[in-house]
Amino acid sequence: GIASLLEHFFDLLVVSSAPCATAMAVPKNDLVPYVNTWMWPSLTLLGASSVWFGVYVGKVTNSHEWKELFLDYCHHKRTSYSPNPLDKCARM
Repeated sequence: GIASLLEHFFDLLVVSSAPCATAMAVPKNDLVPYVNTWMWPSLTLLGASSVWFGVYVGKVTNSHEWKELFLDYCHHKRTSYSPNPLDKCARM
């Protein structure tokens, strides 16, 4: 019945996990003692930051049109949604 089925399942579980336990107990000499997890994310961040800074100062591209578009967009939003009294006078 169910008891023999569970007993068979646990026997399979013990047998299948036994090789893993013995393999983990024996240390291998060809493995490094640590994993380097800082180098590539650091280099990626440094590279992306350098490219963005180069675009910003104009060394990567000569087109500053994106700056002008962004300033126009900000000016439009500022004057359309929260105009100060001088902006209201200028539009009258």
